[in-house]
Amino acid sequence: MALIDVSDLLVDPDFVDEITLVSRVPTVNSMGENSLAETSLVSVGSVQPASGRTIQKLPDAMRVANVSSFWFKGTIVASAPGQYSSVLIFNGQRYQVQTVDNWSNFGEGFCEGTCVAEIPAP
Repeated sequence: MALIDVSDLLVDPDFVDEITLVSRVPTVNSMGENSLAETSLVSVGSVQPASGRTIQKLPDAMRVANVSSFWFKGTIVASAPGQYSSVLIFNGQRYQVQTVDNWSNFGEGFCEGTCVAEIPAP
């Protein structure tokens, strides 16, 4: 367990905003087509521009424009075999989660990670 609980700052409206977490689960319909069922959860967190150091930790193929760092109150899933990564909606923009560090032992259960802004289809 962490020695210092700073989670009060992570729920203070001066430091965080409302973020919607979208979890995506693959389903197969009666015609054998894959579709994604999305469920939403509203929580609090912060999305900030990623630092150069954060971007350097990413694999070369993931070093693209619109990379951001996030802190979110709740559990988030990055892509894994058989799973789709979570999506964060912040200020009307969708961000696909790329990496996650679980800091749930620091008080109220926060995750930190990196995400990339989704570009809407034309």
